[in-house]
Amino acid sequence: MLRSCISLLVLGASSLSAQSPSALLQRVADHFNNANTFVVKGTASAAVPGTSWRANYEFETQGAQPAFLPLSFRGPSMKVTSRVGKFSQTLAVPGATDAKPQRGFAMVPLGQYNTLTRSLTDAQKTGTENITFEGKTHSCEVIDAVYDTSPEFKPQSTNAHKRVWVDPSDLLVLRETRSTPDGMEWTGEVTSISFDLPPSETMVQALQAFAAQAKDRPDWVGRTVPDLTLTQLSGARVRLAELQGRPVLLDFWGSYCGPCKRTTLYAQELAKRYQPSALTVLTLTQDSAADARLWADYNHVTLPVLLDSDGAAFKAFDIQGIPVTILIGADGKVVHYWVGLDDPASMEPVVQANLPTHAVPAAEGSQRHRD
Repeated sequence: MLRSCISLLVLGASSLSAQSPSALLQRVADHFNNANTFVVKGTASAAVPGTSWRANYEFETQGAQPAFLPLSFRGPSMKVTSRVGKFSQTLAVPGATDAKPQRGFAMVPLGQYNTLTRSLTDAQKTGTENITFEGKTHSCEVIDAVYDTSPEFKPQSTNAHKRVWVDPSDLLVLRETRSTPDGMEWTGEVTSISFDLPPSETMVQALQAFAAQAKDRPDWVGRTVPDLTLTQLSGARVRLAELQGRPVLLDFWGSYCGPCKRTTLYAQELAKRYQPSALTVLTLTQDSAADARLWADYNHVTLPVLLDSDGAAFKAFDIQGIPVTILIGADGKVVHYWVGLDDPASMEPVVQANLPTHAVPAAEGSQRHRD
């Protein structure tokens, strides 16, 4: 009987060490996703290219299941917040005399180990390394992971690499490296990990601040629409001032913006519904013409797409984030300025109230007119 038990234990250990890198990353992600809460803290640093300096910052990532958050913040899935702080620059080369870099840095949110397998396309073990963490030596597998970071409408167009040091026995990530478009390669060293503690006040405050973000811009109500001329995907020119005399709905989007699809498609439904009432709906984007066409085709957008390649419209309307939808009255003045639009359907009552009194929803099946 004893021999049988020993055999089973050896077999279990062999299976653990033989698991694929992708399977190990999935087990780590599940470990974090199945926790009631988790907190990862650490420090990150990167050499500043072409200098003798290093940039440094601290990071903290927290996650909590809906049941462990206040009712007003609960949702269908785990909430995760990441923040960075205490940024500094230090000389990496003793005795170097070059000046401290005067530039901005893109600091990445590290510690989001619940998403280790999201968009994962490949994972390879490149070695092993011992890391001392909280007084204990951990034998970590070093895994090079590749992620498809392409937008949904443009598959396999961009990839990102991440290297992680994982202890397969504790399912902890103790180090990770990530590159940023500005040429920096950040290495994050984890200094503490905790599970199943009550959500911190820091996390609750971050969620409160997010929930309190303005959902509209009343300061824009009554302003005259900027006189802008934009080009459609078809090449035709549209001058906003020439649309005066009819209500206009402007929908600002970007192909990188997940919520924009829902807002744009709802604006398209309003265009179909109130076409007999002379409602004009236009969408605006800073995407390239090629990406705008791909995105519109992929999402079956039939609205006229206006290209704002130089950002003049986004700047003129003070677009600080997307999606944004702006209703302009027949007098050429802003009636409502929506930001974020958690519930796009909230637009319809406002739109309907600002149409001619004879406005009625149209029958289904209006004509395609994207270009």
